[in-house]
Amino acid sequence: MPLSPDPTDRRTVLDPPPEQLLPVRLDHVGLREDALRQAPGRPVLMLRPAAVKVGSTVGHAIAYTVTHVLVEWENDGGPDVRWLASWLVRRL
Repeated sequence: MPLSPDPTDRRTVLDPPPEQLLPVRLDHVGLREDALRQAPGRPVLMLRPAAVKVGSTVGHAIAYTVTHVLVEWENDGGPDVRWLASWLVRRL
């Protein structure tokens, strides 16, 4: 931990937590960008989102990797975007 610049003051100066460094975006675009940065492999964006079903949830596939699909859907709390294993996702 870095020390205070004043030599007489020996209190430590803590860095801000990572979540305070960047503004939080909860809209579709922000969620999508965050999910694409966390892709399990190299993501390939789809030109047109495809309607898909995961369990009983209907959403849109917006990108994919060799093993995963990025699915976007609306739930009660707002938009949700997640990477899911491709074998769980069925195209409608």
